[in-house]
Amino acid sequence: MKNTTLVVLAILLASTMTWAQKTPILKVGHVGHDHQSALYVAALAGEEFKPFYGIWLKEIRNKELYELYDGKRRICEVELYKAGGGAEMPTMMSQGHFDVGLGGVAAIAFFIDKGAPMKIIAPLHSKGDMLVVKPDLKLNSWQEFIDWVKSQEKQVRIGYKNPEAVATIIFQRALKEAGITFTGDKANTKAKVLLINMKGEANLNPGLQTDQIDGYVSNNPWCAIAEEKGIGRCVAELHDLPPGVFKDHPCCCIAANDAAIKKQRMVIQKFLELMAVATHYINSQPEKAAEYVAKWIGTSPELEKKSMATSGYSLEPNDLFLDGMWVWYNEMVTLEKIVDKLMGKSREEFEKKVYDFSALKPALASAQKRIK
Repeated sequence: MKNTTLVVLAILLASTMTWAQKTPILKVGHVGHDHQSALYVAALAGEEFKPFYGIWLKEIRNKELYELYDGKRRICEVELYKAGGGAEMPTMMSQGHFDVGLGGVAAIAFFIDKGAPMKIIAPLHSKGDMLVVKPDLKLNSWQEFIDWVKSQEKQVRIGYKNPEAVATIIFQRALKEAGITFTGDKANTKAKVLLINMKGEANLNPGLQTDQIDGYVSNNPWCAIAEEKGIGRCVAELHDLPPGVFKDHPCCCIAANDAAIKKQRMVIQKFLELMAVATHYINSQPEKAAEYVAKWIGTSPELEKKSMATSGYSLEPNDLFLDGMWVWYNEMVTLEKIVDKLMGKSREEFEKKVYDFSALKPALASAQKRIK
């Protein structure tokens, strides 16, 4: 009897180990703001996605561990990791902390230029960046902001979350177009605008409250939060700023390590399929999507409706995305953010080094069949 029990236990253990070995694990990094809403909607709306789309996430540990299913078939485990914005997400991905990362296109391009083995595997999000100033500054447009800056005797202090952020790059180009001098050097008191690295978006609104800065440029929902709390005033959407080349610009993308693209292509394809249907959900049911995103982030549905309305959500690598990325490339070269592996590349060479859409194309085709 004892031997029989041991045999049964051994068989069960072996079976469990075999099952575990056969179940892939996809490690996914994200930043935690509503530009990456597709991930949060998919994570929270699993039971709704299950009958409607047929591809869905089952929660194991809230905000940490999920199982990705296609119908009744378990595809993989999805481990989620929250990272900081800007350079932190691609830094962690390049160090092997996760396989797939959701983050800013400019930061990913910056890291690829430095030789990091990663590619953009899908667009994700566009626009959603704002200029915010103190609430007592009654400014209602970019031109009013420029006129105000020119009239100031004291240097105007504008914060940003990190040097490679999309908002930072757009703002610097717009200041140049307006003929406004700027600097990141506190010793340079002659420049009209002092740009201050606040080292993360979480420090922007407190910086306004404590008078460290007169305003900031960053992505939503921080800007909407500033208005909701009465500590900031949104002056302009950055994609509208001169010289006009940033209209509907790419902002966030989905990237992956080269090793993961090679070794986990089918799993990544299913994950992208899930992101595609989640994006369809956001665009077709914005109010319900805002409720899910607010629950994940810890804001309110009303705030998320306002914040998400400034964004565009799409996984399509269309001309709008590709042209916008080429604009980014040239801007980053001008600002000397691109100085290495991508320097001097033609558009064709740039796209070959930065993109790998091989898993995205079949994922979008499969997702389209699921959309009712």
